Amino acid sequence: MQKKNEIWEHITRTLESKLGKSQVRTWFSDTKLTKLEPNLAVIEVSNKFVAAWLREKYITEIERSFKKETQFLPKIHFTYSKPAETGGFELNRQAGDLSRLDSGATFANFITSKANRFAHSCALKVATHPGTEYNPLFLFSEQSLGKTHLLHAVGNHALHKDPSLNVRYVRSEQIPTKFSLARRENRMDEICEDLKNADLLLLDDIHRLEDREKSQKELASIFDVIHGRRRQIVVASKKPPGLIQGLIRSLRSRLEWGLIVELPPGDQKAKMKILREKARVQNFSIPEDVLFFLANSTNDLKHATHALISLASYASLSQREINISMARSILKNRQPGTLELQDIQKRTADYFNVLVSDLLSGKKTRRFSYPRQVAMYLSKRLTNFSLKEIGKAFGNKDHSTIIYAVNHVEKLKESSEDVLNDIQKLQSLLL
Repeated sequence: MQKKNEIWEHITRTLESKLGKSQVRTWFSDTKLTKLEPNLAVIEVSNKFVAAWLREKYITEIERSFKKETQFLPKIHFTYSKPAETGGFELNRQAGDLSRLDSGATFANFITSKANRFAHSCALKVATHPGTEYNPLFLFSEQSLGKTHLLHAVGNHALHKDPSLNVRYVRSEQIPTKFSLARRENRMDEICEDLKNADLLLLDDIHRLEDREKSQKELASIFDVIHGRRRQIVVASKKPPGLIQGLIRSLRSRLEWGLIVELPPGDQKAKMKILREKARVQNFSIPEDVLFFLANSTNDLKHATHALISLASYASLSQREINISMARSILKNRQPGTLELQDIQKRTADYFNVLVSDLLSGKKTRRFSYPRQVAMYLSKRLTNFSLKEIGKAFGNKDHSTIIYAVNHVEKLKESSEDVLNDIQKLQSLLL
């Protein structure tokens, strides 16, 4: 059997071929594989910032490299000189092979404000006494306002109180592919039974199931069993149930059984508080004027957080202190909220060395159809445009064509590292 250091050396070589030598030298040179089991790989890094950056940017490639090298897919855990305590038990419970809890998302590090205090209170009550009220608890907000953090916090808090709980965290965008694969392998009953046995089911981004009728029917059936057993369901979405298009009536009614809570945007002070905490957790300092500038630059905290991480990375590599001039430079040409369908089309066409007119055409050869489908996929995932609007922008394509493209690319991502790499690179260029 290979030793850990040999396995990690092979993995970093694989990553080098995918990411490039400079990226691997920068981020992986001081890393070490300290523990390897079928269900867990512990990677030692130099500090919190490196750990956060690796998880943010490279976790998918790391997982795929482990799978290729070892033939199993362990949960990746990063450690550094002062690792966070986990309470002596495993917080990350796998939902079949769908997804895992983020043990770093807790109620303790959730930044509360006047705007989100009610949602925080409801989530904490559910986590403390699951299945007794607010079932399901439905949390909704625009992107990066904390709904997913609260979803993980509910799971982590419940497990801290009772480590024997069967907690399942599921990202909705993965459900159709996983259900489809399970049907082909005659494992559908097994997966559904696994979810039905959950003491706490956490369902993220349910709006991703728009127009996915089969998956929605399965979920409605799963909800019936869990709710009937007085077990807890918590759901997160960017829209309330009544505004999610293509949601079947039976699932919508079940989502409206309990309490529906919005997390509205916070004020300038709240955004600065969140960004300050993110910088503290990742172990770097940032001047107040830069925090004010970032918080004032956008209402989308995800973009502000990405800018924060980019600033820290640039400052670290250039051995310079973060200042307002650097922040302006980093944010130049990356202002959030301005991503248009034409931007995605042009960037995708340039990336694949085709013309934008080819993306808008009906040419069926893979040289043109694949970039077109990728551009449609990114348009649906990175913007708030409707299927009808996206179809019109791609040469008056029918909305069913867009749905097919999104689903097709989603499946390709599961089976092809090249496709996943294309998506990740394009997203990094666009966001």
